[in-house]
Amino acid sequence: MGFRKIGWIFFFAFLGLNIFLFSIYKAADGQDDVVYRSDQQIPIEDRLASENITYHGEFSEQQHNGYYLSAQPIDMQEALDEERERQNNSDLLDEQTSIDGQTLTHNITEENAITDTSQTETMVEQFLEENQVLFGNEYRYLGDVSSFSEEYPSLVAVQSYEGIPIDDSSSRIEIELSEQDDRWEFENYTQTYVSDLIPLREAMPLYSEEEIMNELYVNNKIPNDSEIVWSHLAYTLTLKVRGQNVYIPAWIVAVEDEDGQTQIEKVNALTNRVITNSSVQTVENS
Repeated sequence: MGFRKIGWIFFFAFLGLNIFLFSIYKAADGQDDVVYRSDQQIPIEDRLASENITYHGEFSEQQHNGYYLSAQPIDMQEALDEERERQNNSDLLDEQTSIDGQTLTHNITEENAITDTSQTETMVEQFLEENQVLFGNEYRYLGDVSSFSEEYPSLVAVQSYEGIPIDDSSSRIEIELSEQDDRWEFENYTQTYVSDLIPLREAMPLYSEEEIMNELYVNNKIPNDSEIVWSHLAYTLTLKVRGQNVYIPAWIVAVEDEDGQTQIEKVNALTNRVITNSSVQTVENS
């Protein structure tokens, strides 16, 4: 097959994908099920205070830029085999490791422990740099979704693109911990990874943290007497097209109600629409 024909095939494939993404964007932008309140001009801080909703710091008005991102989920066994060959080390992760398709699990036999939780990020970065994590230098610690207090304490590190993390199960390392005396010991980790992260369109301005808090409020997603525990901007998986993952930038917000239950809300940072309960769409080969 000639190079020109191959080029035209790729051109039409990406053209079709962009048309599909644009249709999703317009559909989301045209949704009319939002219930707006009559007090929209009142600052969000005043509205939250009137309903005893607490938070830390101030909501940022900064507008970042973001993309539709495409990435290729990889088979972890193939990735491990290639890394062993590249390093000429057939023993790399040879013991205490199991792989199920796109997920690798490794029981940590080397001693790694945290004695001072204020040093957690440093300890995780050091662990990722050791020769027992594939592509370790491509992950960054994500403190918001890490926890020492849950029934199953764990630390999370994720891939990122131009400084914005990918907060999604398709692209993360989760380290399980066990508490021993005054130490938190690393027990095992599970890992997923995506390669070939590329933007599908030019960068677009995103809604700010303050704007998405307004959107959550007017949609009754922040209950009275609750606390906004954390929020961050991240990429999240929304679409699978013929084996490729497509991510969009979204604001992810944790809200704890008066009973101590935490709910996670998501807002599309491109359209400022709540997407908490949206499922990942899949487009297979025709």
